[in-house]
Amino acid sequence: MSAAVSLFGAVYRYPRGGFVLSCPRLELPGGEITVITGPNGSGKTTLSKLLCGIYRLNEGELRIFGEPANGWPLGKLGGRVGYLFQDPARQLFSATVWGEMTFADDILGRDPEKARQKAEGLLEYFGLSALKDRSTYRLSRGEKQRLAICAILMGGAEYLVLDEPTSGLDRDNRNMLYDMMDRLKARGRGFAVISHDGGLIARYGSRNIRVEEGRVLS
Repeated sequence: MSAAVSLFGAVYRYPRGGFVLSCPRLELPGGEITVITGPNGSGKTTLSKLLCGIYRLNEGELRIFGEPANGWPLGKLGGRVGYLFQDPARQLFSATVWGEMTFADDILGRDPEKARQKAEGLLEYFGLSALKDRSTYRLSRGEKQRLAICAILMGGAEYLVLDEPTSGLDRDNRNMLYDMMDRLKARGRGFAVISHDGGLIARYGSRNIRVEEGRVLS
């Protein structure tokens, strides 16, 4: 399967010096789940933010579905590769669930009827339809996570990067996360998932990328 996200000769240095991440070559296939593992402080989250353009390479090349993407604006990158923070509350900006689903389309002036239909379909798919008028502050962690992923998909992302997605979830919500990942994978979405969770690694770790001391070992 062709690569959804690729890094070649990649180097990232933190602006104030110290930590450096290097990745000679990494190709993440679309439609597959890749687990990224490694010790705390090894560079996993840095790598994940490079994959979706939150951090920009000092050296090397980022390709998104085969296209050179170093110079792409963050909005264009986010429309192809979505990022889920470890704490999903960090990326929810609207007062209500429905507002979160539609605010970007409102700002960009997209067809409101198409946006409504897409938002309703995603909320139903992820079991959030009954919560559309609820305050985002009153959602559980699992509900916030599902809403954040809905919003990412609302923006059109074809590949998702998840940072420690099982952190803080109980067993029921972990199972809901796994079901969601399985269903999206079946529909052609690919994932890169940072995790220390032995259960998640056992379930999805047939393809595993290891990060150690700032070096990506693929």
